[in-house]
Amino acid sequence: MTGRIQRFTVQRIIFWSVAALLGSQLAWWISIQVRESRRFQEERVARLKAGRAEAWQYDCSALLSLANASQFRSSPARPGTVEGLSVDAPPLPERKAAIERAFPQVEVVKDPKEFDDPPLVDGVAYLALRPEPILALERERTRALWRTAGQGAFMALGVLLGLTYIYRKLNSEMDLKLRQRNFIASVTHELKTPIASLRVWMETLFTRELSDEQKVRVHDLMDKDLERLTTQVANLLDVARADAGSFDLRMEPLELGPWLSQVAEGMDHRLGTGALGLRMELGLGIWAMADAKALGTALENLLSNAYKYAAAPRETVITLDGDRDEAIIVVSDKGLGIPPKEQARIFQRFYRVGDEMTRAVQGTGLGLFLCKEIVQRHGGEIHVTSKGAGLGSSFVLRLPRLAR
Repeated sequence: MTGRIQRFTVQRIIFWSVAALLGSQLAWWISIQVRESRRFQEERVARLKAGRAEAWQYDCSALLSLANASQFRSSPARPGTVEGLSVDAPPLPERKAAIERAFPQVEVVKDPKEFDDPPLVDGVAYLALRPEPILALERERTRALWRTAGQGAFMALGVLLGLTYIYRKLNSEMDLKLRQRNFIASVTHELKTPIASLRVWMETLFTRELSDEQKVRVHDLMDKDLERLTTQVANLLDVARADAGSFDLRMEPLELGPWLSQVAEGMDHRLGTGALGLRMELGLGIWAMADAKALGTALENLLSNAYKYAAAPRETVITLDGDRDEAIIVVSDKGLGIPPKEQARIFQRFYRVGDEMTRAVQGTGLGLFLCKEIVQRHGGEIHVTSKGAGLGSSFVLRLPRLAR
């Protein structure tokens, strides 16, 4: 059991290490995208500022063209000479309209918005970038980052889900192999023990002089060993038939109260009269369509567990009740109980709580699996409730009720 826990712990460490590595890779990739998007944003803003410089040149060129056309003329007083004239610049609103029409990302403002906003050549105003293009670029960058982060998260989630699936499948396969190994060990023990016991009793019968009372005693013990072998082989054959889909039932109307009393008392007699500490509370007139033999096998398996997993003096309670649609059978004991995390797994094939080499109670892990198969083939369901280890268990069987 310790080795199994250590192995699962190592697997979890490996899994979460890979998940952490994947998360760190995703964070690193997103950080690169953020850095690159910021650099790209700065380049685009720089191009906008270059457009602002072009707007300044545009205004200067317009003023120079106007000056070249009108600020020089020949002097009448001094033939052959040219004199300069002062030229009035176009009104600021006219220059502003021309600049903003040619460069939509630029606006002419009275005061600078940024420390590097250039003044017009005559200093009457400043050229600044409009906030709308920069905000549009920032929104576009934000959307791109969210899109990139979403793609990365989706990819990481896909990889993580794949790893989780592989991890769960590997765990399931390893758990199944462990249960199969435990099953082989338990079946070997369950078959070897009665066979060895029978051999001892046979040698005793043939090599010693026994009184009639001793012979009866030996006969009873041999009969119990043979019954134990028969039960184990029958369970194995039933499971094999269930797997092959040939587990046929002979369904017929069955009154559950008398049938339960007969099966439970017969099982108590085989285990040793009074060994189960039976107490039955059976409702009358409750019928179901059932195979009495197969359903009896399921009930006997539950009573066998109540015997094996509880210390003397035992107390086993069987109740039968029903409503309009269902017949409800409850088998309760005061035994070892079942931890909550194990309750969903005990009906799996070969599954047993603990390690086969260290557990005190022997078994094959097929009894409850067979119970579930039988009950489900009757159209019903079975589940277990337990408050925990040492607090006993209650197995609840629900079968379709037959109206009578």
